[in-house]
Amino acid sequence: MDKTDIFLILSLLANSRTPYQVLAERLHLSVNAVHKRLQNLIEKGIVEAFTAKPSLYALGAYAVIIHGQSRVNPISDAMKRLSYNDSVYWVAVASGNYLYVGCYIRSIDDLEGVAEFVRGTAEIPEPKIGFITWGATTPPKPDEPFDALDWQIIYQLKDDSRKPLAEIAEAVNASAKTVRRHLDDMIRNYYIDISLRWYPDKGDDILTIFHVRTGPGVKLDQQDLTRRYLPNLLYAMTFSNLPGEYLLVTWTRSMKELKELKARIEGEGLFESVSPNILYTGEIYATWRDKLTEERGKRST
Repeated sequence: MDKTDIFLILSLLANSRTPYQVLAERLHLSVNAVHKRLQNLIEKGIVEAFTAKPSLYALGAYAVIIHGQSRVNPISDAMKRLSYNDSVYWVAVASGNYLYVGCYIRSIDDLEGVAEFVRGTAEIPEPKIGFITWGATTPPKPDEPFDALDWQIIYQLKDDSRKPLAEIAEAVNASAKTVRRHLDDMIRNYYIDISLRWYPDKGDDILTIFHVRTGPGVKLDQQDLTRRYLPNLLYAMTFSNLPGEYLLVTWTRSMKELKELKARIEGEGLFESVSPNILYTGEIYATWRDKLTEERGKRST
């Protein structure tokens, strides 16, 4: 991948229905060039699918990251067993058998059980648990955010969020105008996540998670961090329960570039500690959010 590929992926992560023309203008490329780049990413397995899900906000749910050093060997056994829990959406393995386990929990009451499952299954003696800010600080779930047609639309988009409106309309027996209105309303109200299922480790690049902690009086948000470290920063995890602690998921094309990025992060004086952890594999799993879409979408047809 190059920097243009990264910007393309980040745009589609934010909204995978973004038209090719808009992407082309953003990237200063032709529509044909954007299409070719995306097809290349798909053929390499880096981009696997365009996805849609009911948002955590709409469901009143939370996203957490549980991480620590695992004692399981081989680590693939831990990954397989973790996938059996329908709250686990992502597992990544870093150097030294270090595991990152992303989970969606329906309510705060579910956290203890999910955390104990991860701790025991992955044999992580002292896991650290962080409530990801974009999941944990949303307002309470809106009352009945979806009607029957909304669920049908999400179901139609779940594995192909770029599906044309006309195809969706035919499948749900509604007009394209009605489908557009419902979809636009869900997007505007943050009720739907339209994104990608992607595997950056399928390329030859280096993915690293930096564990960083700010010094006294220094407070950063995701926008601050994005402005500082793009295009190397894929995304920053900030946590409502761990003020001053961040996980920076980064991309570099070589060890030389990774060393330069580490020196840059350390040299800015924002962080008391900077600890990089190189990732070497990861998997994405279906969760209760996907099952809910199947159940409600089919029921509404």
